[in-house]
Amino acid sequence: MFIAVEGIDGSGKSTTIRELKRYLESKGHAVYLTSEPTALATGKIVRNFLSETNGDTPLIHEMLALAFAADRINHLREEIWPALRKKQTVITDRYFFSSIAYQSLNVSYEWVKGINRFATLPDVLVFIDVKVDKAVERLTKFRNSTEIYEKRELLQQIDRNYREVIKEFEDKLKVICLDGNLEIGEIYGDIEKKFSQLL
Repeated sequence: MFIAVEGIDGSGKSTTIRELKRYLESKGHAVYLTSEPTALATGKIVRNFLSETNGDTPLIHEMLALAFAADRINHLREEIWPALRKKQTVITDRYFFSSIAYQSLNVSYEWVKGINRFATLPDVLVFIDVKVDKAVERLTKFRNSTEIYEKRELLQQIDRNYREVIKEFEDKLKVICLDGNLEIGEIYGDIEKKFSQLL
């Protein structure tokens, strides 16, 4: 099984993924965790784009979107497909849904979707539904620095974009919405409730 976990910055993805892994392992799954951007050479290019904070080098958004798409193909070839062939359950922290939701802030939605058309669809899309104010509160509390998209007005638009993406793909895969406003101790129960029927 191939699971993509998505949500705006500050949605609690890291904690949710940890709890999802714990739940799936309790059901006998061998879980392989991965993320985007990757630790591969292509992922390092993406990270350089994202951490660019000075005004001397303006961000070329089309280049960032293409770098993400290239990293995704590398991700599939080097990590995701091999793990699936070993019958492991793959959980990726972000996938092409993120690219569409984030990059379409600055370039065409259809164009971003088009450059990712070769990416394998996951079996399950997990969307962490969180209030933007809650996400901003977490980012302010737990981050020493922010990346280019971690601003309230941008997160509001990204949240709207995610909902458009989900609407478009919901008939092509299983979508599970988790409550991103819950406290840490409540997340496992939400996962158990919503994944029990799927499994």
